[in-house]
Amino acid sequence: MKKSFLRIAGHTTIAVIMLYGYLITKAFSNWGQLLSFDPILIPMLLVGLFLSIHVHIFLHEAGHFIFGKLSGYRLVSFQVRRFKYSQADHSLHHMQTASPLLAGQCLMAPPKGDYAELPYRSYLLGGIMANALTGTVLYSSAFLMELKLGFLFVLFSFVPIWMAFANLLPKGQNDGAVLREVSQSLLARKLLFQQLEMAQLIEGKVPFADLPDTYFESINDAQYQKTFLIDYFFMVAYARALDGLEFEEANSLLQAFSANRPVEESVYWPVYMLESLFCDVLFGRLADAEEKYIQIQAQPLLKRHWFGNRRIRASYAFFCLVDVEATKKLLEQEQAAAMDPTPETDANIELRLYRWLKSYFEN
Repeated sequence: MKKSFLRIAGHTTIAVIMLYGYLITKAFSNWGQLLSFDPILIPMLLVGLFLSIHVHIFLHEAGHFIFGKLSGYRLVSFQVRRFKYSQADHSLHHMQTASPLLAGQCLMAPPKGDYAELPYRSYLLGGIMANALTGTVLYSSAFLMELKLGFLFVLFSFVPIWMAFANLLPKGQNDGAVLREVSQSLLARKLLFQQLEMAQLIEGKVPFADLPDTYFESINDAQYQKTFLIDYFFMVAYARALDGLEFEEANSLLQAFSANRPVEESVYWPVYMLESLFCDVLFGRLADAEEKYIQIQAQPLLKRHWFGNRRIRASYAFFCLVDVEATKKLLEQEQAAAMDPTPETDANIELRLYRWLKSYFEN
């Protein structure tokens, strides 16, 4: 809470300084002149600022792309909100579901070579530099315009400047946090490049079972447990176990994840909460499952993930609530989603789990 307050206070201070500097430079002294506008413009301005966020998300990811290309990286996919371009088949499609944590992503495969020598700073900083440059151009342009129009340019420069600082200052697993992590540790750098390589294979529809085992060796190595970059490998290993209906292995992976990592600080915490509830109901830990359910319903972020995963809801309804009708209804909805031919649907895993769960009604 204290860190969030300090960040908000910091961004507000920067905005006030930028606005004050602009007004002072313009020798402004008449507030009535600045405030003499039609009140109906306020909601229009707020809508414009909100829509501009999407523009700057695109520019942020474009920055990663440009500086990544200059560093020898190869595009894998480019996503802004629910729109995603896949380089493998040169397709642009609208995703039916997307993580509420992911506003955009420019996924690129690193060049070949020794992990210790591969470039990474330009690729990671590309989005920050794009936002900082855009904000600087907007803010500088304001000084060349008459007061009211320039004032609007100052307001619209806040969004990219805020995004630049929000991504530069290390928090969670943002660009700044990843950059700091891989700059301090060669082990973390290796995990970053392996993550990008493995993500390229997954985007290329390589079956989970065919992913090289070498990518998962770090999970059991204590020296890699100190970096948050290992969290991704736990999640992929868990998905691979589910893909093979290896539930005991999947359960063990989640337990190892929570035992070795500060799970609540991970960006994969919502996924962990739902999947651990799934394992709880499968292995008869019904009290634990009910406790997690209460926690999920009490937190909006977790609740959004809950309603976005009918497979876990159906499992909870069947194994924990013993509500057959609710389970059948959710399974019918899940079948339609799992059969969705769009590339973003992880159909193989979900359809296999759907058939497995449905088998309880066929025997």
